[in-house]
Amino acid sequence: MRAKTIKHPENSEEKISNPKSLGQRLQLLESELEMLKLKAGMGFEVKLEWSPGIVRHKNGKQLLEEVVGDTIFIYVKDFDEATSLLTHAFLEWLLNQNTKRYRLLINKLIEVFEQIQYDEKEKTIEAIAKLIYDR
Repeated sequence: MRAKTIKHPENSEEKISNPKSLGQRLQLLESELEMLKLKAGMGFEVKLEWSPGIVRHKNGKQLLEEVVGDTIFIYVKDFDEATSLLTHAFLEWLLNQNTKRYRLLINKLIEVFEQIQYDEKEKTIEAIAKLIYDR
């Protein structure tokens, strides 16, 4: 569903098909997100942050949108592109829900492994220090 088909009683049809102000466009994007949540039957905690003109990079590439936790960030100025990216980002959020538990498990394993490595390194440093200073 494209944003131009969303009807708001306070707006005329002309304003809806061609929203002029940033506020109107943001309202339409938020309505689009609510429609996606309803259709999916989940994701009601997802929020939208539209920051047209903000430039963000990750791994040397400019981001057009990103999902961080339960927030979708969209950085493009073009309204139609922002609408398309919103759908893409919401689908990404949905897929991330399947991997969330695995990421928690892996992060916990990494944390435990790092602690074990740190403890072993400290033992090794103490052994080397004894060799050097106990002559």
